[in-house]
Amino acid sequence: MGMDIQDADVLVTGSAVRVGREIALTLADEGANVAVHYRTSDEAADETADDVREHGGEATTVRSDLSTVEGARAAVDGTVDGLGGIDVLVNSASVFGETPVEDVTEDDWETNMNVNLRAPFFASQRAAEHGAEKVVNIGGVAAKRPFPSFVPYSVSKAGIVSLTKALAKALAPETTVNAVSPGTVLSPPDRPDEEERRIAEDTPVGRIGEPGDIADTVAFVVESSEFLNGAVIDVDGGRSL
Repeated sequence: MGMDIQDADVLVTGSAVRVGREIALTLADEGANVAVHYRTSDEAADETADDVREHGGEATTVRSDLSTVEGARAAVDGTVDGLGGIDVLVNSASVFGETPVEDVTEDDWETNMNVNLRAPFFASQRAAEHGAEKVVNIGGVAAKRPFPSFVPYSVSKAGIVSLTKALAKALAPETTVNAVSPGTVLSPPDRPDEEERRIAEDTPVGRIGEPGDIADTVAFVVESSEFLNGAVIDVDGGRSL
């Protein structure tokens, strides 16, 4: 039997902007209350929270720095304080920056691992302590097809796959854990048109992804049966095949 998302309390990390914002609004459309997490985008977080309310859900904003263990835990605690509980955690926040191998610094490595991998673990741990029923991690196509100029990022996303499966065993049956693994979504404004075309041509469906593609899949996972556990769902138009 699937989860009734109506009036469920949901934390979406990194949901002030971009894909995280779309996830928050899509879940609000389904009746969820949403904690909009952010680190520095306070105005955007307030706007997203207002939009969540317009979509029918209750909303609160939570500020924390996910590069620290305390920040990961604080995001969950702030959700419980603001909404009264936490039923679903969506680990959406991520750092993504080009890091050619010869230029990678210790800080680059630690930032990617801390935000992209360590934070989802400690947030999931805390959410389970508060009785969350579902955790949805956001992975990435780089877990299967590493980007040579984004090695720390690629390794962190490969770690999300392992983390998802390990937590799916460790937290069940009280909490199920799954992952949604996006392909290329929301091209940066400085990406050359030629590269844009190459990525689209390299994707069997013939286009780059949109935030709604990811958000709709997250909603599907949240509303699915608890028998879905430990799954990693590629939403990349077939690019990882």
